[in-house]
Amino acid sequence: MRATTALLVALLTGTAAQAQDSPALDERLVTVPLSRGSELNVVVSRQAGTEPTVAVLLFPGYPGVMRIREENGGIAYELKGNFLIRARRHLINDRIFTVMVDCPKDQWRNCDDRYRTSDQHAQDVADVANRLRQDFKAQSVYVMGTSYGTVSSSFLAQKMGPALNGAIHTATFTDPGTGGRKAHGLPMWDFDWKATKTDQLFVHHKDDDCPLTRYGSVVSRKGAIPLITVQGSQNARGDACEAYSTHGFAGREAATMHAVADWISTRKVAELVGEPAAQE
Repeated sequence: MRATTALLVALLTGTAAQAQDSPALDERLVTVPLSRGSELNVVVSRQAGTEPTVAVLLFPGYPGVMRIREENGGIAYELKGNFLIRARRHLINDRIFTVMVDCPKDQWRNCDDRYRTSDQHAQDVADVANRLRQDFKAQSVYVMGTSYGTVSSSFLAQKMGPALNGAIHTATFTDPGTGGRKAHGLPMWDFDWKATKTDQLFVHHKDDDCPLTRYGSVVSRKGAIPLITVQGSQNARGDACEAYSTHGFAGREAATMHAVADWISTRKVAELVGEPAAQE
C-alpha cells in the first residue's frame, strides 16, 4: 500500500466574521489505493485540536473532478467556489469532519453518469470509508452531494444502503435534460429516493432558478424524506445553475450547513432556513 501523503495546513478564513464563525482547520491530503487498482485523492478537514468521529463525504457539482494534488508544499484542487467546498468549514465541528472526495485518477477525464451510477463507484467510496475508519477513527459515514454531485449521493445511498449512516442531497438534480445540458444527470429523471434504505435529507433553496434542479420537483418527489427549505440570499450572482447563485445558497452557507449539522447529530429538521427574499 502506498504511504499516505499527509499535509497539515492551518486554514484561517479571510474576514473577521468568518474567523469568528470558523476556527482553524487541520487539513490532510490522503491518497486511497482502490481495491480495483487506481487511486483516489481526498482532503480530510477537521477542526484543529479535535478528534471527530462523524465523516461527511462531499461530492461537488459539475464536473466533480477536483484534481486534488500536492503542489508547492500545499494542497491544490479545482472547484474551490463550489457550495460544498467553500462552505464546508460551517459543517465542521468537534463531532463532524468533512472529506472532499475527488474522482479516481483514472476517471479524471470523464467522471460521468456511467461511473457515478456504477457498482464501481460504490466500491471506490467504500474503500474511502474503510480508510477513514482505519486512520481517522470514523464511527459514522455520510455522503453529501450538491447539484450534479447528487447523482453520486443518490446512487451511493441506493447501492451502499445501511453501510452509510445517511445521505444529504443539496440542490438536487431532478430535471436533467433541460437547460441544454442533456449529457449529464439523465439517470435522475426517474430515480426513486423513497426506495433507498438509509436515512436521507434534502436541502434546497426555494428560489433555485436552475432548470435542472427545480424546487417544486423536489417537493413533489421526496415522499416522506425530510426537506430543509432555504430562503433569501446575499450577493447572489452569475448563471442560475452556477455556484454563487441561489442554486449555490449564496449568502446562506453558514445557516444551511449548521442546519445540516443539526440533522446529522440529532435528526432535527429545520424546515425553513434564512429570511424571505423580500426582507433582504
